[in-house]
Amino acid sequence: MTTNYSAITIHRLNLSGDCFDHVPVSSPGLWNMQYGESILKHNLVRLHLQLVIMIMLPRALHSILKLLRLPRITSEMLAGYLIGPNVLHALFPAAAALLFPPMPNQAVAGLAKVGFIMFSFLNGVRMDPGLVKISGKKALALGFAIFLYPFTMVHTCIIKFPPESRFSDKDRMQFLKNTDIYLALITTSQFVGVNTVLMELKLINTQLGHLALASTLISELLRFAYSIFLGYLQIVFTIESSLGTKMLMSSLFFALMVFVVAKAMVLWLIKRTPTGKPMSEVHINFVIGVLMTMSATSDAFGVYYLFGPFLFGLVVPAGSPLATGVIAKLETVTNGLLLPLLLTFCSSTFDVFGFWKNFDMMMDFKVSAYGYGVKLVLTFLTCMACRMGARDASAFSLIVNAKGVLEVASFLSFSGLAAGEPDANSAMLLIFVLTTALQPLIRLLYDPSKQYVGYKRKSIQFASHNTELPVLTCAHKQEDAVAALKMLEFWNPTRTSPLSIYGLCLQDLVGSFTPQIINHQLGQKSSLTSSSASQPIVDVFNYFKTEFRRVGVVVSAFTAISPQKLMYEDICWMSFDKAVCIVIVPFHKKWNPKGQLVHESGELRNLNIAVLDRAPCSVGILIDRRTSHGVGSMFVSSPTYRVVVLFFGGADDRESMAIGGRMAGSPRVQLTVVRFRTCHLAVNEEEGDGFGGRGPGSERSWDEVFDDESLRILRHEMADASNVRFLEEEVRDGSDTAQVVRSLKEDFDLMIVGRRHEEEMEALSGLSEWAELPELGPVGDILAGGDMGTAASVLVVQQQIMKVFIKARSLCYVPRRRKEQQLTSFDFISHYSSGAVRRVIDDFLRRRQRAANGARARAAGGSRWGES
Repeated sequence: MTTNYSAITIHRLNLSGDCFDHVPVSSPGLWNMQYGESILKHNLVRLHLQLVIMIMLPRALHSILKLLRLPRITSEMLAGYLIGPNVLHALFPAAAALLFPPMPNQAVAGLAKVGFIMFSFLNGVRMDPGLVKISGKKALALGFAIFLYPFTMVHTCIIKFPPESRFSDKDRMQFLKNTDIYLALITTSQFVGVNTVLMELKLINTQLGHLALASTLISELLRFAYSIFLGYLQIVFTIESSLGTKMLMSSLFFALMVFVVAKAMVLWLIKRTPTGKPMSEVHINFVIGVLMTMSATSDAFGVYYLFGPFLFGLVVPAGSPLATGVIAKLETVTNGLLLPLLLTFCSSTFDVFGFWKNFDMMMDFKVSAYGYGVKLVLTFLTCMACRMGARDASAFSLIVNAKGVLEVASFLSFSGLAAGEPDANSAMLLIFVLTTALQPLIRLLYDPSKQYVGYKRKSIQFASHNTELPVLTCAHKQEDAVAALKMLEFWNPTRTSPLSIYGLCLQDLVGSFTPQIINHQLGQKSSLTSSSASQPIVDVFNYFKTEFRRVGVVVSAFTAISPQKLMYEDICWMSFDKAVCIVIVPFHKKWNPKGQLVHESGELRNLNIAVLDRAPCSVGILIDRRTSHGVGSMFVSSPTYRVVVLFFGGADDRESMAIGGRMAGSPRVQLTVVRFRTCHLAVNEEEGDGFGGRGPGSERSWDEVFDDESLRILRHEMADASNVRFLEEEVRDGSDTAQVVRSLKEDFDLMIVGRRHEEEMEALSGLSEWAELPELGPVGDILAGGDMGTAASVLVVQQQIMKVFIKARSLCYVPRRRKEQQLTSFDFISHYSSGAVRRVIDDFLRRRQRAANGARARAAGGSRWGES
């Protein structure tokens, strides 16, 4: 007995109306199969194999395409094209008929829709509407423009069909109906898509990223309110006014229930969770159950089935323990399983041969492409009107018009996609092209590291002694702030040379899309619930500010909430914006009072390496082995603070010595400068002129000249100081150096050393080969080792790296600068000269230095530099 279902219409289901043979669900097993029978005829077996292919194939493709820096969505859509009619059905039709039969795949479509529901809910949880309150005028103007342009194009688009067009009247009506949908989808900016692109490009913490997020969120909220109003008007004017009123009232009632009842339930669950404790599994599972109920309820009220989950996500406070727990529970299964399944399933219906065959009828594709191009141009012109640079305006236009998961998933609700209609194929092709091409273009147009490029020296060595010294201190925990401020207490702040400390609390962004920087001096507060975790660190900075207000110390506290792997952007931007001379970051290892390692973070180590590579000023990594007890006792003045500077030579060691020289201005600091020299250099010095010059057969490098001059200046400034002494250690190789360094560990409270040294320096030979932490340098690696067994803290210093972009046509191109920003001759030679020019200048300076040393030796006689 057969039944004809052709008269039955099921809304939004992929049923063609034809009858299908009965297919068994479960397999009896390989040993019970009849000869010639395929196991893939059983639905459950075929579904499992389909899921394996749709999940593993995109991962395999991404492992290759990521080398070309293409986004993950490209691999997932390409996998769908491969298993669709383009490749698999064309090359292996028999296998494709068994594995992916032409009958509608309701099981995969159902799983994809579940993934879309969870994806919408997670987007609502991460979205922070409070960002609109702190958006500037530029973000408001750009957000309104981004919303207005698609609205104008959709409602003013006039399509004229040529007389020879093959469209029938029915096709024309369907085309006009689909045009509004596809044009709006292609030209609309989605907050989720913009956030995804910024995360993949690592631009979410940049100024351009903040502006793009704020503008897109404003556009999204405007579009959300407009779509509800437009849906009401369409029903009123096309069906019945009373029905439209009923739909509007039911939608408002449903939204009211979500924002009142559901929000009260969420807040009650959060209050039942102790501070600092994770949400219980029972509460999280209950919220997931409510999520699926919201989807069914919104569909029953006549609203889109994603409306309920999205609203329910909005009422969950971003950054709360509930948001963190729900995201941890659903993110893996959503992003790792359901979303790749959704994208691959939607892309598998695309037929490239049918697309090119019917290209003359692909009016939707042409209109959408033209509309997208017009939207790009209008966004670019709006950015230029807001006084943005051309490259930044181009990058911003591409970012806010990026396409992603939401656009592809939206076609899951259109009946034309399941049937593989040309309209849906055209939109899928356009989305694939845009997602593949935009990210490389954005990388080409916008390089965030260039915004930190400067020609002015920002380091302790070149800082004026009679002006304010700005310092940026970063802290992940309270003990990081205590250790840094305890050291800065002895940096000799005075009325003539005050110390300006900018404290930056670094907090990981969890449960939200929106990174934030909070200025606590202005009374700013974050809309994220988790921002209260940084309050203990802020209290430390405020306490230090209160205690040392009268001695020339100014403290300003900030909190940066961002993804941990991108925190270096906040650190670099803050140091650039505040023009600080040095950034102090905590070491990634922590010890207890007994010297045992209690914590180690690979993420923090990567963060420190990124700061060393990108910071626009000097950087100091503070290795703290001292402990304090309580806020009230952590800044108790100690009678003396013993500091040693290990000097091997080079720019970083000169920066270390400049820090030691500033600390020596405090009478409570006992400074010791230890210079390491190899034995044969000491012999050459004795045969030389006595002022650091070499013997007849030796040559001096440019760095050695500045090393001797820096030491001479410090000795001259500290000639009358009783708390400063200079020592010299003669070593043969790296093993002698390590032995001397270890012998000093118990005599000092703080050891300062430079990070970088010459690769061929004999005093450090062999140390780099065994270094476990190369970012600290050979000496810093020794001092950071777990076998040191000392309570002395260590400061590893790197002097500012001058990053200058030179024009290719110029050999020694120096930009025109103001008089106070002109580079010194040493800066010019070090950073701009070619190798041949530098060798000529070095030879000339070497001869001039030898002549000057000889003249001084004949006039005054020499005395060996040693202990004083």
